Formats: sequence, structure tokens, C-alpha cells
Amino acid sequence: MVFRAARTCRLLVTMTLVTCSVVWSGEPRTVSITSPDGKNSISLQLPGQESRSPVIFAVARSGRTVIEPSALKVSLAQSGSLTEGSHVLDVREDHLDDSFTLPWGKTHLVRNRCSFARLRLRSAGGIFWDLELRAYDDGVAFRYGLPEQDALRDFVLEEEATEFRLEGNPSVLFTTVPSFTTPHESLYEWRPYSELPAKTLIDMPLLAVWPAGLSVALTEARLRDFAGMYLERATDAKSPVLRARLSPLPSRPEACVVGQTPHWSPWRVILLADTAGKHIEGNLLTCLNDPPQGDFSWAEPGKSTWHWWNGTEEEGLPFRCGMNYETHKHYIDFCARHGIRYHAIVADDRPWYRQSQVNFAPGPDTDILTPREELEFPRILEYARQRGVGIRLWVHWLALNERLEETFTRYEEWGIRGLMVDFLDRDDQQMVQFCERVLESAARHKLHIQFHGSYRPSGEQRTFPNLFNREGVLNLEYLKWSDRCTPQHNVNVAYTRSLAGPTDYHLGGFRAVSTEQFKPRNANPCVLGTRCHHLALYVVYENPMPMVCDTPSAYEGRMGFEFLKAVPTTWDETRFLAGEAGRFIVVARRSGDTWFLGAITNDTARELTVPLDILGTGRYEAATFLDGSVSKEEPNAIRLERRAVRAGESLGVVMACGGGFVATIRPLPGGN
Repeated sequence: MVFRAARTCRLLVTMTLVTCSVVWSGEPRTVSITSPDGKNSISLQLPGQESRSPVIFAVARSGRTVIEPSALKVSLAQSGSLTEGSHVLDVREDHLDDSFTLPWGKTHLVRNRCSFARLRLRSAGGIFWDLELRAYDDGVAFRYGLPEQDALRDFVLEEEATEFRLEGNPSVLFTTVPSFTTPHESLYEWRPYSELPAKTLIDMPLLAVWPAGLSVALTEARLRDFAGMYLERATDAKSPVLRARLSPLPSRPEACVVGQTPHWSPWRVILLADTAGKHIEGNLLTCLNDPPQGDFSWAEPGKSTWHWWNGTEEEGLPFRCGMNYETHKHYIDFCARHGIRYHAIVADDRPWYRQSQVNFAPGPDTDILTPREELEFPRILEYARQRGVGIRLWVHWLALNERLEETFTRYEEWGIRGLMVDFLDRDDQQMVQFCERVLESAARHKLHIQFHGSYRPSGEQRTFPNLFNREGVLNLEYLKWSDRCTPQHNVNVAYTRSLAGPTDYHLGGFRAVSTEQFKPRNANPCVLGTRCHHLALYVVYENPMPMVCDTPSAYEGRMGFEFLKAVPTTWDETRFLAGEAGRFIVVARRSGDTWFLGAITNDTARELTVPLDILGTGRYEAATFLDGSVSKEEPNAIRLERRAVRAGESLGVVMACGGGFVATIRPLPGGN
């Protein structure tokens, strides 16, 4: 059947749906669906009516098995195993092909094209449940659900231990966390699949790469009213196998999800590609989320200052720099001069709001509706309004939790444009519910949100376009107190965490130093890697509201600042040009008719020839900022090269140790 539907993102969508429904005979059978391009497939081995076996799935790309037969394992408090001994009542196989636009993202137009199947099953305990599979050109996904039924209105999901048995012994790039209470800020490591640690929570996305280049990334999509998922290596299996672990409820550690039917799990996602860098081009997680409801045209992405990172200290000013009106006026003027859309008001040793306790955690007198007197807050708001700069605020989630609607009502009255909600440090069902309450309330009051100390994105920014950013990664803030955020780590993040979606990373450090010269410091911190490396992060990572973290004096009159000002924050197209997981990456993103290229390398200097097959017909000018020196003692050196280029030609570049490059490629007048 063919029908048309107008979506809230203002695009008339045509969807083609072909349905084939099969009534099950009770005999064992395999159901398999294949992506539209014929490369990716996910298959189910369905037990017969008398069997006590679990439902088994397997995944292949181009005829090669990448996930060997693995069991789907889910247990309910009411009836025990949901998936063992189930038999199938009905199977429906479909093909979906539609398109939608995003108000911001890695692409403007998204094609949502896949094959899918939906199954209705009945467990050995008499519980009806659904299983849905999808196969896209860039990966496969599945989820399970509990339909509304008389036998199960309220449910308690005790455990999910779904298996992921990777074929062979690929190299795995991953990070671990010590417990379910975590900000998800750890370093990555490479290990053979057979040597993954046991009895340890492994975070997602996890990347697996086979010697021939085949790549798989495991993550989840549409995490809503559910518990977040981790992986753990099983200790009771003869061969390596990863099993799902769900965050338990803090008040009920024996339960992970409590709810009422109908209820769906998040999608369990297996991204598939012939080389790891291609994962960044896809919109699979976005496609697996619901379209937005309502008008979000007010939610405007853009760069933002973040004075907390630089310690709110700057020399040579005619006033005392700190949490006062003159300092924030100084930043607002800086934003207005250079087209930076937002200025954030954060903290020094305590938040911008009233709180006598010296740290970020709320105390007995914390009041997020009463600004500190020394700020002269109304003057700041009025001055920002006059200068056309939006004001953003920081708030601890606990201080916000009990006063959410009241607080957002007041912030809207003040003219606040958005805020960071920080220190979540959990992804159990209750925290996921809190985040959704924040987004829903913020949307009513026209506030955009970024979450810090947060779990990874799962594509939910499609449903809530006012969700600009999540942290959930060890990032450049760590350079204030350690040397852990290295160029190597930045490259690892490009192939792992950033696959999940917008990556808030404290960008913009302009004080680059060598490893030997580096010393952590809270005020005016330095960064590891060259200035070109740090400029390139604005392109390499998807980030609709990147920070401009350093002081105004660190930027003005400095080489490379013109690129930072010009680089967009939302894109029409994203392409992977070159790279090798864990070593280097070259990414191109298009805005209108202009391409922006960004590349970073780890601690190895590289000479690259970057093909320009992305260009259309005609002549272009490439303005390329390159590492100005390969010496470790000159990481801030930049040189600018301009040249005319055409499609089919290439850029020759040299990246220093921990270096990078950025390029802006625009059509030349006249074209030919």
C-alpha cells in the first residue's frame, strides 16, 4: 500500500510498505531479512511448538557471518524466561522506504529504507510478546516488546542476557566502567575479542574490526522508559561471548524495568560496514527513533562559550575577572563580535545560583532560581539581549529534579535559551525517565538541553530536536587535571562514542603544548595535539552546539580562529574520506555548496593524499590550514594554503605527531 503523511519536520513523505503475513504452523523455521542493497542480513532460528530452546539470531554481511547464532534471553518476574520455550503465532515481513528531514544533524535529508519483520510469539508461561527485526544498508537492529494483554498488565523485567557471539577473533576497541553508577568517562583499549575482560561492564558503542577491514559496532537506539544496556563477557561459555547487562533500578536492584503493557525495549543495533570509518555516514540510530511532535523551529544550534573550562581567568583586563557582570559582559561582547550564538554562565568554585556549599553538589540552601548577587544577573540578561547573544545556564540535576516545571517557567520568563544538566551518572530506567521529563518540559518552554555526566545518545535527538548534546565520554575537560585526553584518545572516540551521535567534548583549546611540556592546570589549561588537530575536531565529531572553551584573548588575532568562527554546526551531508580505526581519520561535511574537511592523527605523523571525489563539476578553491611544523615544540604553528581544485584531484597533506588539518572548499565564481 502507498500513503502520504505530513511530518512535523515539514517534509511530505512517501512511504511504500509491502506486507506479507504468515500464520505459523508450529514447526521449527528460519526467518531472514536482507537489507535493500543485499549486503546485510539478520536471521532468526525459531523453535518448534514443543521445544524449550531460546530464540536464536545471527547476522551476516556480504554472505559472511559476523555474529554467530546467539540467544535472545529476557526474564520477567511474573513468568520467568520470556524467550525460552516460546512458539511463534504470526510473522509479518515488510519493506519500508520513506524520507524525512532533520532540523539539524549530520545530514539534512534522511532516507529511511529497510526490510523488516515483526513476529508475535507466546512464551512457555503464556505471555504474548513481539519481536521486530530491521535490515538497513548500514546495519541491522532488533527489539522486543510486550503487547497489551489481560494476562500481563504490570510487569517487572528482571534481566536481559541477550548474546552477541562475534565470529572469529576480531580486534575490539572498547571502554569499561567500574559500575552502573558512572559518567561514562574512561579510556579506550584494543584487545583481541578472545581476550576481552570478564566480570567487567563494557560500555557501548563497541567496535570490532576483522583483518580484511570488515567492521561491526554494537550499540542501542531509542532508549526511552527503559534501562541502559552494557555488555559483559560470559564466564560460563566455552568460546568468547558477550552478554547484555541492564542497569538495575537503584531502589530495586533485583529489577531493571518496571512498567505496564504495551512496552518496547530499545533497539539492539549492529552497525555494519566494510571499513570502520563508514559507520559515521549513516543515520540508522536516527531512523529507529520516533519523529518529533510539535514545532521545534525555535531550537537553533550554534557555538557556545564555556568559561568554566578556562578557569574564568584572563590577564590584561581592566577589571577583576570572575563571576561578575564585567566578566560576562566581556564574553558577550566577544560572542557578538564573532558570530558566536551563545554565552554560558556556569560556575567558579560553586554554581552561578545561590549555594553556600563550595562544590557543584547541591546543599541545604541551594536555590537554582536565585542568582548570586555579585553577578548582577538582570544586567547580564539585558546586555545579552541588546547584543543578540543567547544566554545558557548550568544546573545540577538533583537541584532541578524537584522543581523542574517551576524552574523552566522562570527561565523562560528570564529569556534563557538553554542549559546544561549535569552529573546524571546513571542510565537506569528512573534516570532515563528523568531525562525525558526534562526534554518535554524544556520543549514547552523553548529551552535547548545538553546532558553531562551522561549516558551515550541513542538517536533520540530526532524525537527531541531540543536535545543538542550529550557528553558520555572522557573529553578535553580532563586536561585541567590530567594528561589522559590525548590525540590517540581523540581518534579512538571518532570510531566509537561519536558513532552514537552528538559528542560534547569541550572543544576549542588554543594553547597546544607537547607531551613533555604539558602540566595540568585549572586556569587557562593547555591541550595535547596541534592546533590544527583541535580545529579538526569541530568537523570530525558531530556536535550541533560545540563549545568555544578558551578565553577571548586566546582566540582574537590568532591563526586558525577564522576557521573556528566559520565552521558550521549542522550539515547537509557527511562523508568518510580516509582513515584507519585507532590511527587517523579524515571526514568531510557539506553545508550548502561548501565542503569542510577535518582530519586528526594519533601520536604518529602522517603524509596523506586525500581524494576529492566528493566535489561536483567545475572549479573550487580549497583553503587548507595545515600543521605549520612537524616539530613537537611548535604545536600551535599553522600555515594556510590556497589552491584551485576539481573533482577527481586530491589534496596532499602532512600531519605532525598528534596533528591534523582542516580545509574549506568552495565553488569558484564562474565554475569552469
